[in-house]
Amino acid sequence: MQARFDAYTATTRAARYDDLIGLVWHPGDKIRQGRGHHGFKERASFVSSCGTESGSVSWGGTHGDLVMIEAKGERTPQAVEKLRAKVEHRCTRVDSCHDVDQVGAFDALLEVCTAVKKANRIKGGKAGDWDDFPEDGRTLYLGASTSPVRLRLYEKGKQPEYRHLNKPDWTRIEVQVRPAKEAKDTFSKADAMEVWGAARWSREIAAEVLSAQLAPLPAGTTYRLDDRERALRFMCKQYGAHLVGLHNELGTWEDVGRKLAEMIERERMFGGAA
Repeated sequence: MQARFDAYTATTRAARYDDLIGLVWHPGDKIRQGRGHHGFKERASFVSSCGTESGSVSWGGTHGDLVMIEAKGERTPQAVEKLRAKVEHRCTRVDSCHDVDQVGAFDALLEVCTAVKKANRIKGGKAGDWDDFPEDGRTLYLGASTSPVRLRLYEKGKQPEYRHLNKPDWTRIEVQVRPAKEAKDTFSKADAMEVWGAARWSREIAAEVLSAQLAPLPAGTTYRLDDRERALRFMCKQYGAHLVGLHNELGTWEDVGRKLAEMIERERMFGGAA
């Protein structure tokens, strides 16, 4: 089995939220609707018969007509195929995985990842009790949680929800990419194998594990907020609802800008006056 999509998140202004629901919802799924996150007001998630969330659609709030769609797990390849065929979008996250189910799979892949980690001086970490409770599963991370490119190696068959399959050697290695800026457009067209080209070290692992010689597909650099951007984001998060209400009252964002400019100027001239 070669690489396949295991998670995919995208945003678009080319479709309404109800146009996207059919891309991730399947008959028999339970629909849960609640408050959105990342600035979205509404979120509908879809839970399969086995109890896992297979996708979601978010809309409304401070993003205006922007809609976010997420696909997760086994259904992701089909959802991505439908989305790419029907809707122009930008990819904000994509996971590409490769599974191995044979004795010693985790340790063999661990050796590859450890060698690449050391050669490229990549920071990482471990999850799970490797020493005393290995039966609960081990996980290795390459790359920081804030990095555009991160890799996970873990014992999938030992996760509680899969133990009934009696596949203790089932191991998954997956690369997670969060494209920056213009790379979001590039990754909205990349196939599951090409995603592994996001970093030099992920290409090295792909060469060893997937026997693939990949061209670079840069994901961009980690974006660090400057003071102004940080302050503006805080303002939008804290007062976004008020700004949207002002927009609804005045009619355009240009009018909102003029109104705020007038208020700022008045505050500069008369602020603090009795």
